[in-house]
Amino acid sequence: MMGRKRTIDREELMGAVEAVVRRDGIGGLSIDAVAKEAGVSKSSVVYDCETKAGLLAAFTRHQLAQHRAKFDATALRFAGQPNACLKSLIETFRTAPTDEDVAMALLLSVGMGANSECRDIMRTEMRMDAERIRAEAADPQRMLRTLLTLHGMAFLEFYDLHRFDESSRTTLLDDLMAIAESDEGAPNPQT
Repeated sequence: MMGRKRTIDREELMGAVEAVVRRDGIGGLSIDAVAKEAGVSKSSVVYDCETKAGLLAAFTRHQLAQHRAKFDATALRFAGQPNACLKSLIETFRTAPTDEDVAMALLLSVGMGANSECRDIMRTEMRMDAERIRAEAADPQRMLRTLLTLHGMAFLEFYDLHRFDESSRTTLLDDLMAIAESDEGAPNPQT
């Protein structure tokens, strides 16, 4: 009989966290459950994340990194343009969230409710976007209102409170993009 693997790569670990939380909820998340799901020793998970809170924080960071990778790919199209960050965020939301995206947003939301470190991670991410948008804009308040509108739309969709039909979604995002494009941008953006 072979023993459990001693090490696990980060993707496998995050996959195990997701599988446990989907199956058993945040309340069922434990180092033991993740180790069993991943087929590794408990000490391997403890070494990597230390605690249940560490697992949730690592999972939140992992999900944000995946989102940021999509954003970064989109941002290349707007590099050097005024309000590049805001335009990239708007463009990133062009694709409606899938049922999988909604499920993941709900999982992350529960994690934020259960763990202050997860809230801090999300808070930092949101603050960085807002600061960048403010720094890139000629009219920072107007661009921040545009960001707020975008986040409101995303909130409704990602938390499955309302799904916009494709035509409405496109029109709303086109309107937000027009606002972003109407701002000439900061003379010397600090990005």
